[in-house]
Amino acid sequence: MREAILHFIWQGQKFPVKELRTTLGLPISVLDTGRPNTLSGPDFLNAHIRIDNQQWVGHIELHVKASDWYVHQHQRDAAYENVILHVVWVADTPVTRKDGSNIPTLVLNEYIREEEMTKFWHLFFNKKEHSLICEADIGKIDATILSPWIDKLFQRRIAHKVRLIQEWLLESGQDWEQVFFMALLKSFGLNINGATFLSLGKALNYSIIRKNAHNAFLLESMFFGMTGLLVTDKISDPYYLQLKSAYKYLQTKYKLRDESVFQPEFFSLRPYNFPTLRLSQIANLYHHNPALFMAVVKATSLKSLRTLLQTNASAYWDTHYVFGKTTACNPKKISRQFTDLLILNAVLPIREAYHQNKGSSDLNFLTSVAQELSAERNKIIRLFQTNGVQASNAYQTQALLELYHQYCTKNKCLHCTLGRHLLYEK
Repeated sequence: MREAILHFIWQGQKFPVKELRTTLGLPISVLDTGRPNTLSGPDFLNAHIRIDNQQWVGHIELHVKASDWYVHQHQRDAAYENVILHVVWVADTPVTRKDGSNIPTLVLNEYIREEEMTKFWHLFFNKKEHSLICEADIGKIDATILSPWIDKLFQRRIAHKVRLIQEWLLESGQDWEQVFFMALLKSFGLNINGATFLSLGKALNYSIIRKNAHNAFLLESMFFGMTGLLVTDKISDPYYLQLKSAYKYLQTKYKLRDESVFQPEFFSLRPYNFPTLRLSQIANLYHHNPALFMAVVKATSLKSLRTLLQTNASAYWDTHYVFGKTTACNPKKISRQFTDLLILNAVLPIREAYHQNKGSSDLNFLTSVAQELSAERNKIIRLFQTNGVQASNAYQTQALLELYHQYCTKNKCLHCTLGRHLLYEK
């Protein structure tokens, strides 16, 4: 037994609710199960129940064993003083509040039908690694249920990204250009080097970028130097040595501190995603448009956004992927697919955050652009496709990513529209 299953059972009230009694034999009527609590504290908030003709409004706490109340030290926590019912699978001990008063207890295993438990166990315990709990049924859910949930999931994914941007905005002293620089760096780094590139964005003040944007070479030297890519003495490549010399000068001039910047990874990356190329590309992007933030905010179409974000790595990288090793000539221009990822992960969230700060919303534009973008291709989207959930554009794939990361991997089926439908409405 797991508490997650008890959550499903309690909120769905899948037991004979007219015959409930406490462990002391007092009759219970559930008038309102309460609101699921996703933060710390009792499991369900502001429930409304009647015990022996006395009505109570308060919180519900669920445990597999009643003694878990003491294991978790709830008797010492003021947040649990307003618990009006303890719902357990096994009542192995009486439970009291901090003041010593008894907490009424409901034992669920006395009321659950075997066929109901079989369904719950099937959903929870047939889960394989890198699979969905509901994989056997999710593909059969009607579009009238799936589509509204997709809309909410997309909006929630944007909201999560907006909240992160707002945190950066506070840290940066309300500097929108600095925050967009950070967001764009993180997106350029993708999953492997996103945190590393973000650490660079946090350590490098955008005012320095603005002062040196006239020279892409100087921007490259700062990016490479601060990420630890210019530390070795074993490379005799002239371009590398020039960058290293320029970084030493800039480091002294601007008192650059690189202690908090992580060193990027090359391992497991395809050459076109090597940090050397991505850092050069973003240096050239800001070289050609140092006022990039306002440009993307004012853009009125997907086409204009794609045009703004087009960039190449410097000419040196036409024949290199790493310093000192020459390859066949191949200009390193960012692809359409990569550009679209930058729009999804950096541009759209920063636009929405900016509009919200102005008291409006950019959600209609965000929705239109995301629906125009092609569906993303990654292992999570393939997982949904394998199980019958198809996505035809980035609006839908962004929603599925939100579903997977915020619900599926956290076993929050109780909070998922699809999970509740499969459990209670089939």
